[in-house]
Amino acid sequence: MGKKKSGKGGIGSLILKIIKIAVFVFLLANFCWNGRPLWKNVIPTAGNAIEKSEKAIKKEAEKVQKAVKEASKDVEKTAKKAVDETQKAAEDAKDAIKEKASSATEISEEDEKEIEKIIEKELKK
Repeated sequence: MGKKKSGKGGIGSLILKIIKIAVFVFLLANFCWNGRPLWKNVIPTAGNAIEKSEKAIKKEAEKVQKAVKEASKDVEKTAKKAVDETQKAAEDAKDAIKEKASSATEISEEDEKEIEKIIEKELKK
């Protein structure tokens, strides 16, 4: 009765190869390059994408804030200009009304005497 010879392609050999590959991958994954694990340098990760998108979002947010500040300054200038123009127009209107009122209330002496006569006549009645 003879012994069975194990072939080169046996299950034990396959398991040993799988273990060797797993160890190689584990060591490769922990090998550092430029202060980061090699696999992070070789394969782009979602973490990097998130970091880049956060930076881009911050830059865009700063641009938006700057634009809003500039727009608010422009709005303030426009509002101030409108208020100043309105005040000037109101003052001009007051002056015009005073001029017309003063010219309208100017009564000649003859007219004033006639008005006094009419008032006296009415009082006597």
